[in-house]
Amino acid sequence: MKPVKASALTMKVKVRLFGTLSLKFPGYDPAKGFEVEIPDGARVKDLLAHLGIPETKGGVAAAEGVILHLDDPLPDGATVHLLQSVYGG
Repeated sequence: MKPVKASALTMKVKVRLFGTLSLKFPGYDPAKGFEVEIPDGARVKDLLAHLGIPETKGGVAAAEGVILHLDDPLPDGATVHLLQSVYGG
């Protein structure tokens, strides 16, 4: 009997985009957001890379009412809000 090769475990998170980040995704519905499947144990920076959003453009990420850092792990099933940084003078 051949050993069964284990597949990579994944989790799903819902993404809601704010500011001009949504322009990167044609047809994006801000009322619904969209679901993304990422590797289990993924961090904020992994989600940004998966979405093709440079870390310098992501600005702020929040889940379950908590501001997240780039190295923070994402909870499975969470809704992640990505807000573009606002600056100027």
